[in-house]
Amino acid sequence: MDDAVRATNGGDNTEYREMVDAITDFGLIRLDSDGVIQGWHGASSDITGYGPAEVVGRSAELLYPDAETLRADLAAVDAEGQRATDGWRMRKNGERFWATITITPLPVTGGYLLLVRDLTERRDQELALRSVEDMLNSITDYEVIRLDADGLVQSWNPGAERLRQYSAQEVLGKPVSMFYSEDEAKRGVPERERAAAVTNGRFEAEGWRLRRDGSRFWANDVLSPIRGSEGDIIGFVKVARDQSDRREAEQLVSRQRDEILELSTPVIQVWDDVLVLPVIGTLDSARAARLTENLLERIARDQAEVVILDVSGVPAVDTEVAQHLMKTVEAARLMGSVSVLSGVRPETAQAIVHLGIELGSLRCRSNLKDALQLALRLVGAPLADDLRPVDA
Repeated sequence: MDDAVRATNGGDNTEYREMVDAITDFGLIRLDSDGVIQGWHGASSDITGYGPAEVVGRSAELLYPDAETLRADLAAVDAEGQRATDGWRMRKNGERFWATITITPLPVTGGYLLLVRDLTERRDQELALRSVEDMLNSITDYEVIRLDADGLVQSWNPGAERLRQYSAQEVLGKPVSMFYSEDEAKRGVPERERAAAVTNGRFEAEGWRLRRDGSRFWANDVLSPIRGSEGDIIGFVKVARDQSDRREAEQLVSRQRDEILELSTPVIQVWDDVLVLPVIGTLDSARAARLTENLLERIARDQAEVVILDVSGVPAVDTEVAQHLMKTVEAARLMGSVSVLSGVRPETAQAIVHLGIELGSLRCRSNLKDALQLALRLVGAPLADDLRPVDA
């Protein structure tokens, strides 16, 4: 047993030495006044890779990257009474490890007691966490936060602060429901979203969210569960982005599309009881629905008896287009109006026949003039000279 242990313990104490040697997290190294190793205990061998016989009698410089660092540490102990530092130290195999070193003077026997702990793994973990934190802190367009298993906020990045207008101190430990409307919070929407994320592996939704000043913004939220080593849910990561501009742009496009559809399907009144609907361009389901809706509204308002559907501006009539037209005709009939199809070109007529579309009692004319002539005759209106048949 070395002198340091005897001096500290007041004699040769086997129990005390066993306790010191049982230490597995720290290495205890006794140095003389010149920094030469005199005792080697605790986890010193496990940490450095040296056995006692390899180091006792040698300078502790073998644990340092350079001799100057050891001399500076010992000088600081002499001046200050104790020295505690973190830094790189050397193993037997030449590998570096990150250690915390505490050097204390031994006033009775002289020399120093050096306590060393290997913190390489913890330092790597801290650096990894710091790297992740730095990465998250660099994200300013997205809210990236962590929740615990109960939905309490555990982390808060600058993007979340920018989006929500709350500082980290104001939200950490608070329920994420504070960012939902009062009605959603009462209905348990945040809890259902977390449950869905657990069941499906993730949950994504869009909706109104609240800022600190009470204003609303349209957000896209993605919620993913965080599982522990045994697969249990230990929290959630939530990513959100302000989609207000995108939603406004989509609504603007939708309004413009509706306006274009409105302009492209005008219903024109040519006589008290006669309406003309010129159909121009392609006819898809959305436009066909708008066309029928507009026409029925005008039939009801003007009490029209005859409706002329002019398809001379439709580039091609396929099964879908023909079905849309027939649905419009049927809807008009239910409103009490007779329909006349005009602008049927030869190729259109051939296509309708080829497709086997049954037009029923629908009256057809090749051009709008003939259709107008028929319509006026059906309502008993006097024909203008330019609408009278040549043999009239």
